[in-house]
Amino acid sequence: MIIYFSQGGHTKKVAEQIAKKTGDQLYAIEPVEPYPSKTIQAIPRISREIATQTIPSVKKAPADVLVDDVIYLGYPMFGMDMAHAMRGFLQVNDLSSKVVKPFMTSGTSTLKMSLKTLKKLAPNSVIDETFDPKNL
Repeated sequence: MIIYFSQGGHTKKVAEQIAKKTGDQLYAIEPVEPYPSKTIQAIPRISREIATQTIPSVKKAPADVLVDDVIYLGYPMFGMDMAHAMRGFLQVNDLSSKVVKPFMTSGTSTLKMSLKTLKKLAPNSVIDETFDPKNL
């Protein structure tokens, strides 16, 4: 299963490329209160969430989304860490015993910058820190 949050469409595009190579299904994380579709319009909300450490509520994933042993987890980086919507997803969905293959999109950040947060929010998962979608 490929679970992703995409604000501007970049992460969705990477998720779709992974799906083409692996045959896995896609699941898009949806905040209860959607962000504006254009990133430029979402920046004030994103900045506020970063400044106040506000985690948006997201819709809980259906049970069948979390049945696979391997989960590809994709998100954009906001403020040099994972998007807060992904944090909201991880707070309400248990990935215990899953192998998590994280991928992210950013112009300047690296995946490593978000791994501490991912390990905190999915403490009983096996995080594949070496996963790179380009190497599929």
